[in-house]
Amino acid sequence: MRQNRAHLYTGFYLTQFLFLGVQLPFFPGWLDAKGFSEAEIGWLTGGALIMRLLLGAGIAWVAEGLRDQRLVLRLVAGLMFFSSAMLLLTDSKMALAILAMLMLFSFGCLVPLTDTAVLRADRQGLLTYGKARGFGSFAFIFANLVGGVVIAQYGDGAGVWWIVGATFATLLVSFIVPRINPVNNLDRLKEIKPESTSAIRPPKLAEAGRLIKSPSFLLVLLASGMVQGAHATYYTFSELHWSRLGYGSDLIGVLWTIGVACEIFLLYNAKRLLRFTGPVGLILIGAIAALIRWPLIGLSPPLYVLVFLQAMHAFTFAATYMGTVEFIARAVPGNLTNTAMTLVSTLGVGAVTGIAAILAGFIFSPAAPFAAYGLMGAMGGVGIIAALLLQRRWHGGLLRTDR
Repeated sequence: MRQNRAHLYTGFYLTQFLFLGVQLPFFPGWLDAKGFSEAEIGWLTGGALIMRLLLGAGIAWVAEGLRDQRLVLRLVAGLMFFSSAMLLLTDSKMALAILAMLMLFSFGCLVPLTDTAVLRADRQGLLTYGKARGFGSFAFIFANLVGGVVIAQYGDGAGVWWIVGATFATLLVSFIVPRINPVNNLDRLKEIKPESTSAIRPPKLAEAGRLIKSPSFLLVLLASGMVQGAHATYYTFSELHWSRLGYGSDLIGVLWTIGVACEIFLLYNAKRLLRFTGPVGLILIGAIAALIRWPLIGLSPPLYVLVFLQAMHAFTFAATYMGTVEFIARAVPGNLTNTAMTLVSTLGVGAVTGIAAILAGFIFSPAAPFAAYGLMGAMGGVGIIAALLLQRRWHGGLLRTDR
């Protein structure tokens, strides 16, 4: 395999985040126009999450038993394209609900599977994980800004056409990305030829069970889940909060862009930072930032302070994300990487974010947002405790799952 073929995974991120940059902020508006209430939209999101909890880890485990794991990537990408395209062909509310859940479910499964392939390519010296993921963040900004202009010009339906185009591009790219074989010994990855057909043995179900029971893995699930889940109020209600303060949609868009731009900067420099902090240190930095950032945003500070707090997205999201990914790379056996990434995405981050969003919905008020944001800060505090416990327990080696 030539090194430049591995960089096709950067394009795979690009297409997925072109989807997310429109789906996340604008798809609920289309559902609303189709007659879905806010509660029903919430249930659609929750239904997709439940599907991921029930099926996501199983899909990842099956992928690890295949010689060519791209087959699962293509099947999931195909489901995402099919479900999104069918949204254009029906007006049945029940059918739209099922299709929307399938689309969100398949995207939620595809990202950790892609993360695993890119992480393996990084370990084999074929690309840099943080930089590849950073291109995805660039695509998110582009889709958010340009997609918003398109939707403002042509209506909510244009957003679905954008989504269909992005999912189709994702499916196409899934057929040209190279195979990246998993390996066990992370200290010797650069000596292993990625095109070699001698992949490591498939995982055993008992090993996956022992991974889930590992105290260190449970602690990284808790730490990462709490810090990432603490974004729930921001993701769900920041627009309502800032609109109440008199900020227009253009300024709110700029505030979001500041956060993602700082995220990209950290992703590009994560390797350098990891030399000083290690994986758990990055997670701890993210947890401390969450404890500071969210309660202060809940106090509705002046705009210049809010800009600074938005820049902390580099720590609350990107540092936590990269620390978690690096922990999995160093601590989890190669034949369980897909399973570990998916468990973090579903049980750790997905489930906690969903529950936090529901709880925040009960206590959030645009006029008095501190209670909801204070809850997010408390979650950061739990993340600090979990990260410190993990730092004491894990000493940098592989977790034992074979006995």
